[in-house]
Amino acid sequence: MTRDILPPTQGQRWAVLSFAGLRLSVPLAEVHSLSSVLELDRSAARLPVLGHIELNGTRLETIGFDAELNTLSAFPGDYRVCVNLGVGSPELGILCQSVETLEHGINEQALPECMASNDSMVTGVALYEGEVLLCTGIEALARHLASTAQWSGQALGITWERGGAC
Repeated sequence: MTRDILPPTQGQRWAVLSFAGLRLSVPLAEVHSLSSVLELDRSAARLPVLGHIELNGTRLETIGFDAELNTLSAFPGDYRVCVNLGVGSPELGILCQSVETLEHGINEQALPECMASNDSMVTGVALYEGEVLLCTGIEALARHLASTAQWSGQALGITWERGGAC
C-alpha cells in the first residue's frame, strides 16, 4: 500500500496541542502566542465560542475540541492553555491541556481518500517517537469550523466555498 507524503516542509517546526487524549500538530509558524485560560473572558461566550482572550487590543474567540474533534459545549476544567493561532496576527484561540514544541520535524502523511474530506480539520497524520499525531493548520481549521452549523466562519476572516480543494 502506498501512502502519499505531503510536500516536505523544509525546517518547519511543529507545535503539538494535547487535549481529550488526542495530540493535534500545527505548524509552529501558525502559533501566534500562548495564553493562560485564567485570562479567558467567559462572560460573553456563545457556543461554540467558549470565551475571548484580549490580545493587542483585539478580542480573540476561543474554542475547544473533544476526543471526536467536535467543538465543546462547556468549558473543560482540565484545559489550561489557550494556543492563539494566526499568521501575522491572532485569528483563533484553541483551548488545550498542554502544548509543546517538537524537537524534530515530522513527515505528514496524507489521509487515505476514504478518510479525507474537504471540511475536515485533519489534513494528515504523522508518526513521532512512536506516537500518532493528527495534523492541521489554520486554513483547515477555518474550513472545518465554517462547515459546522454552529459557526459563522466569519471570525477567522477566511472565506471558504464548499467543494474546494484542501
